[in-house]
Amino acid sequence: MILPFLIDKPVLLLDEQRCKNNIQRIFNKAKKSGCTFRPHFKTHQSNIIGKWFRDAGVRGITVSSISMAEYFIEDGWNDITIAFPFFPAQINRLQMIEKNADLRLFIHSAEHLGLLDRELSHPFKFYIEINPGFGRSGVHFNDIKKIKNIITASEKFEHCTFHGFYIHDGRTYQAKNREQILSKAEVPLMILQSLKKKFPGFVTSIGDTPSASVIENFDNIDELTPGNFVFYDWMQVQTGSCSLHDVALFVMLPVAQITEPGRAIVHGGAVHLSKEFLNHDNSINFGQIIHYSAGPDIKKADGYVSAVSQEHGTILYSDKNFIPRDAICVCPIHSCLTANLFSEYHLPDGQTISKRILS
Repeated sequence: MILPFLIDKPVLLLDEQRCKNNIQRIFNKAKKSGCTFRPHFKTHQSNIIGKWFRDAGVRGITVSSISMAEYFIEDGWNDITIAFPFFPAQINRLQMIEKNADLRLFIHSAEHLGLLDRELSHPFKFYIEINPGFGRSGVHFNDIKKIKNIITASEKFEHCTFHGFYIHDGRTYQAKNREQILSKAEVPLMILQSLKKKFPGFVTSIGDTPSASVIENFDNIDELTPGNFVFYDWMQVQTGSCSLHDVALFVMLPVAQITEPGRAIVHGGAVHLSKEFLNHDNSINFGQIIHYSAGPDIKKADGYVSAVSQEHGTILYSDKNFIPRDAICVCPIHSCLTANLFSEYHLPDGQTISKRILS
């Protein structure tokens, strides 16, 4: 048992020192490369953890929604990128928060830019989000005509300033090792370098954790905006972005029933872990069981969450040194999604850290 008290529900366990180490490591890398570090706060969503970033020297942040921007503005953050495509229904709330923060927005059309320029009364900057071929969102990197139209349109407006190009390429999360991360990262890096040659004077920004973790030098990139690195997770361990010793977030799940040798039911399902999974020896892994230690003895157990419903989780295990008693410790597959499902973090000594509550 890790926590100094019994738990009757799933608990999010945060290793503070590992978290702070992760923050400092990527901050130092960005500084060494001459990059501006604008970390994505969607992963932790906590003012207290935000203060750890501020203590490390971070001054500008990235969020994924207006409500998240509002939350961090209340704690004094005033340089904020909203890394989600702008849509017109956001106008009223943007009019409120522009009074208290310098905003960077994602724009995909000259029409939306004109609307913002008419409706907002304070200066704002914008990125053109670039779709590097992964197919999520943004202007396709080959659509140079549209990119030029947006930049040209911005020059006619009063309040907006073109800041640069942003790519979040999800393909690096599909890598199997560090070599594949480096290979997959070449595509967005080459696209950004090409755009910078065509449109000199504007910044290039990249935002995925595998690239930020594995690439040693970002001399040709102006900004780094990763988020998942603050906690890491089992997916990042498997891709080679980090080691298990870097993971700072875990979920403690009460054991409810041992149904048979090697199989048990825990209180911890999709509403606690999410339904994100990895393949595990031709099976589905919704969370890796570990032997937790704040020191160097943390290690993987031969057991994992094999199935989830809403509240239930099924664990399978073959580790002779692992006997599920009051609770098990699970390394989540995707910490961003898992952290989003809880309202607070627990430290091993029993203290709690508040976080943003979804609205």
